[in-house]
Amino acid sequence: MPELKEEHFEVHTSNRARTYERNKKNKYIIDMVIRWLDSNIDDNKPNSELAQDSADLKEKILLALDDKTTVREIEDGDF
Repeated sequence: MPELKEEHFEVHTSNRARTYERNKKNKYIIDMVIRWLDSNIDDNKPNSELAQDSADLKEKILLALDDKTTVREIEDGDF
């Protein structure tokens, strides 16, 4: 593997740090949405439209996050 010059190393390290922070931020956003959906499910009548829509969306999010689900399946809505 060719050696990176110092300025390239700094850029590479900076890009990795930004990617790490973005992934961490995405995890917190997803967790926040799941908590919000849970509150909609818990705070409404079990068969209400809002509770059911929230439960359906939560299920789709969790399926999309599953390691077995491919990007293609998500794009096609086939999961």
